[in-house]
Amino acid sequence: MIRAKKHRLPDAAYYGQRTVSITACTEHRKPFLVEPEIFAAMMATLREVTQKYRCLVPVYCFMPDHVHMLVQGRETTSRPKQAVDDFKGISGLWLEVNQPQYEWQEGYYDHILRSDDDWRRQAFYIFQNPVRKGLIIDPYEYPFTGSIGYDLQTLFADLAL
Repeated sequence: MIRAKKHRLPDAAYYGQRTVSITACTEHRKPFLVEPEIFAAMMATLREVTQKYRCLVPVYCFMPDHVHMLVQGRETTSRPKQAVDDFKGISGLWLEVNQPQYEWQEGYYDHILRSDDDWRRQAFYIFQNPVRKGLIIDPYEYPFTGSIGYDLQTLFADLAL
């Protein structure tokens, strides 16, 4: 099972209506996250855990060897960090059974956005990642980017592409 490294803040700091920026890498940066079967399994798991912990994902972007996402607690009882921990654990077990040549790197990078931070700008930055990496010209055409709970075109309507 994948173990998360110790985080800087206590778990209680991640409870409630918080927006957390996450970057999780594949072990040895081995590219596999954009294989359709693996991506489908990752998305099924992400949807399951975010629903369980009452979270939204304004944007996710699965790059070949890492994933970026914003996980947003929508209620005072939401647990964004627990959703990410469960996502990595459950998807890691799926990989172990179905694609044993691949695995997650231990831990992940997280950053709690301050209440005055514009999380939409952070979401837009994540959304643009495949463009910055030269994978695609139009970020709306990248098949491994999306949202759980938001419409990306509406979310970014007033932000310049």
